[in-house]
Amino acid sequence: MPKRRSTSFAFALALATAVATGAAAQDSGPVRILVPFAPGGPTDVVARILADLLSIRWGGRSVVIENRPGAGTIVATAALAKAAPDGATFMFVTNSFLINPALNMKLPYDTVKDFVPISMIATQPIALVATKSFAADTIAELIAVAKKAPAPLNYTSPGPRTATHLAGEMLQQRAGITMTHINYNGSAPALTDVIAGRVPLMFDVWHSARRYVDSGDLKLLAGTGLDPLPGAEGKPTIAASFPGFNVVGFNAAVGPAGIPGPVLERLSADIRAAVGSREFADRTANLGIDAWGDSPAELEAWMRGEIEKWVRIVRQANIKAE
Repeated sequence: MPKRRSTSFAFALALATAVATGAAAQDSGPVRILVPFAPGGPTDVVARILADLLSIRWGGRSVVIENRPGAGTIVATAALAKAAPDGATFMFVTNSFLINPALNMKLPYDTVKDFVPISMIATQPIALVATKSFAADTIAELIAVAKKAPAPLNYTSPGPRTATHLAGEMLQQRAGITMTHINYNGSAPALTDVIAGRVPLMFDVWHSARRYVDSGDLKLLAGTGLDPLPGAEGKPTIAASFPGFNVVGFNAAVGPAGIPGPVLERLSADIRAAVGSREFADRTANLGIDAWGDSPAELEAWMRGEIEKWVRIVRQANIKAE
């Protein structure tokens, strides 16, 4: 998958014109969007915005959000695997969808065989930040500090076995350093302790950490994606030191395997048109996401690469599901 990019409004308009109505729009039954988290979180918010825009696009057809939290997104994913492959049910998947297969878990589904990618919806940049007294300002300086330290450096993230946690494992493996992940349940308590200096380093969603960097309570060491962080374009990414280093948060639409090709393509086109619209951009402007869509084939290729990456990282780090 290419670097983060924004779908142009001109393209969205052309796509909307070319695909005026899809197979889904011609039906009268409700469309279900499964969300693997409780209501109110960022993924749920984005899903509801997309649901509103799809309902409008489909002439008022009901698009229902069905929240199914639990078991690290496995509850919702298992429900999706059992859904009818008619294009009327899809799910907002996140990084956990691609990380769970790497954790030696006995999943009630096959991540590769039981689902079909539909379209990317949005990506979200991740940053490595540090307490303001930390003795490094760059990745090179961090590596030097880690190699001289008598014990592994502590770092944290919004939660164990997340993309933010595994970004730290990936950095260790690429840089040849040792760090210890300190588990927290959520970004807020972790940020509190990093700001207080109790843990020196944290990988977090940039939208979450940015206000504290801007206020001077934390300092930014690097972004973890291929592109510079918004508002910090002068700060090199980890990929500048380790080419190919790329960890981003994401939301994508995935359906049950077996959706007929024409239905899949039209559903993907409708989602891409909605995600690429000015309305979607305006309503998600405060969420810190980069909204864009791609084809089922493009998303499938990227997802396979991500699963392979996380399998390598998790096995080398010897991380197990709890």
